[in-house]
Amino acid sequence: MPVPLLPATEAPIIVTATRAPVAAGELGASLSVLLRTDLDRLQTPAVTELLRLLPGVAISANGGPGAFAAVRIRGAEGDQTVVVIDGVRVNDPAAPGGGYDFGGLVTGGIARIELLRGPQSLAWGSQAIGGVVAITTRAPGAPELEARLEGGSRGSVYASADGSARAGRLGLGASVTYGRTEGISAASEARGAAERDDWTGWGGTLRTTIDLNGALSLDLRGRFQVSRFGIDGFPPPAFVLADTPERSRSDEASGFFGLSFAPAGSATRHALGAELSRIDRETRDPGATPSATFLADGRNLRLRYTGEWRLAPWLETSFGAERERSRLATSAPSAFDPDPVPFRAEATLTGGFAQFVLRPLPGLTALAGVRHDAHSQFGGATTPGASVSFAPGDGLWRLRASYGEGFKAPTLFQLYSDFGNPGLAPERARGWDAGVEAGLAEGRLRLAATAFGRTTRDQIDFVSCFANPLPACAGRPFGTYDNIARTRARGAEAEVELRPVDGLALSFAYTFLDARNRAEGSANLDRLLPRRPRHTAALVADWTAPAGWAIGMTLSHASESFDNAANTRVIPDRLLLDLRGSVPLGARLELYGRVTNAGDMVYETASFYGQPGRAFAGGVRARF
Repeated sequence: MPVPLLPATEAPIIVTATRAPVAAGELGASLSVLLRTDLDRLQTPAVTELLRLLPGVAISANGGPGAFAAVRIRGAEGDQTVVVIDGVRVNDPAAPGGGYDFGGLVTGGIARIELLRGPQSLAWGSQAIGGVVAITTRAPGAPELEARLEGGSRGSVYASADGSARAGRLGLGASVTYGRTEGISAASEARGAAERDDWTGWGGTLRTTIDLNGALSLDLRGRFQVSRFGIDGFPPPAFVLADTPERSRSDEASGFFGLSFAPAGSATRHALGAELSRIDRETRDPGATPSATFLADGRNLRLRYTGEWRLAPWLETSFGAERERSRLATSAPSAFDPDPVPFRAEATLTGGFAQFVLRPLPGLTALAGVRHDAHSQFGGATTPGASVSFAPGDGLWRLRASYGEGFKAPTLFQLYSDFGNPGLAPERARGWDAGVEAGLAEGRLRLAATAFGRTTRDQIDFVSCFANPLPACAGRPFGTYDNIARTRARGAEAEVELRPVDGLALSFAYTFLDARNRAEGSANLDRLLPRRPRHTAALVADWTAPAGWAIGMTLSHASESFDNAANTRVIPDRLLLDLRGSVPLGARLELYGRVTNAGDMVYETASFYGQPGRAFAGGVRARF
């Protein structure tokens, strides 16, 4: 779904994922935006089902709802994606790669999703090698309430409610969600598994703004998300993926406290903020003693300052500094050690950035800046970035290009665990993209095409230490991490949006991706990176009749890929069809229904892990 080139009479979409308030139509970097209307129209509660329709995105999941799911952008690893919810980074510092698990993330309360592609460390520092997923929930505003309740196949239930209100200087925005399903077997049912792995999840958000004196405002945000779900494991004696009674839980919480100062008529704005995120995870096997087999607690505390200064009508600058402290505690109880002392570690990352937005000519916008980060373990990393957007004349077509660098600090697990290597250097990446967009036929046809490339070096990978003379293997008999990998990704994206007649909307997105191992001396040199289809495409069509009822369909395709670095295990291609419809009942109620995977295709996104077959769902949405 491309970002439209809006007519001058329409309000521009202001992008937040760049850390600078820039209209989407002025941004040189590659961006997709999903608004609340898109989420309502597509109906699916799972955020991953929305992201997979966007250019450059590949999703892999270890089963059905609730199971671990990774989002890879333009061939980068899943843990090279920064995930931001209401301005708070929510990546898990206790995960081996520090990535975010999208498995339990649902759309309830979400107002907008921004996907910013390419290395973005100028704005976000560590991990932003593939790109940024920035999610914004219901903001404080005019009194409004929306609720949704649905049921469907496999005992699925999903409910959400969100609303906003304002009273004098106080503004509120809030949401609550609940979902459950009997699910499918995480181990593929097509390969003989039969036990269903259920999922139950609930969560909520709260955003509060208080205008203290017209220039000074207070911003409070909070979020929690809880998931309980069944998983499958690798039981003896075969030690292959199969039905097991194991269960996992994941508890997420985050909060933000901020003060902003923006005097009326001033050319400056200043903001101070403190954010905390925590992810607490646990895996249990009811048949084991002890039943708890894995415990992990990861926390991030970040203090930050950001400022904006309008130096001239054609020149703006934004700048900031932040300090992050990451902590983890993990343990793996077993019959040999039922109550082990948790492994604990922490690290700090201190950074600062400055970037400038220039508009020297009508239709021409350029952004350039630099960032430096200092890590308590490995030292520093400097990452520049720049982009340009040019929309001459009436702005119906636009040229854009960007260059960015990214880095990813080694995780606490990679540095300090029993497999750790304190000598690790950060992963580093350089990326570029260039594209053209056009609005034709009086705004009814919009086209976009983008070429991109990225090289990542010093990528961290796990190495076996069996008979391995590598110095990093000293004292690590079972293996360790080292900077051994180098990867390259390049490709092209095409997008079309068409409204041939009133009420009919069509959009098409296609991505060609060539992501390869480029580590010299590796046995897998020049092989494709795992779980990255070379071709992905999505066609979305919706028709809204004058009477208000609507029907729609989504057809998505992913070509075959490989599940291992040696390219010997194939993940077959897949073609999925989803159907949907809705009927209004007056001005405030709407009935809706959908069929997902209407062709009942058997497919996998990770080898041996199943994905849901045909499913039905229907519900009601109310707005007040």
